[in-house]
Amino acid sequence: MSVVFGRIATALLVAAAGAIHLYLWFDYFHRVHTVGVLFLVNAAVGLVLGAALLPRRSVVVSAAAGGYAVTTLAAFVVSTRWGLFGYRERFWGSWQEAAGAVELAAALAASLLVGASAKARRAVSCEP
Repeated sequence: MSVVFGRIATALLVAAAGAIHLYLWFDYFHRVHTVGVLFLVNAAVGLVLGAALLPRRSVVVSAAAGGYAVTTLAAFVVSTRWGLFGYRERFWGSWQEAAGAVELAAALAASLLVGASAKARRAVSCEP
């Protein structure tokens, strides 16, 4: 995967995860105490990280995007297994599956991007 393509793909996936959470906030979660606010924060962070990935070749921003995706998935699993702030989510459903797939793909793309960026840096530092 080229670093440019990886950065664009990761940016789109992270922004899509944020957009899904924004839609879900408007659809239902604005009524859920605490978790609703977290959906809105998740949406904002996903959209900001997605936008920040496009112009920058920063490994830190790429790692933050991966952390965002993994943390979002972990929060979802916790909310389905044990509940989160008094709200328990269902594991299966069309929006759960869509968000989970996008977040999983974003985590994978971000990890590949971080690896490709590190490899490119090593190649540049080894040149005479």
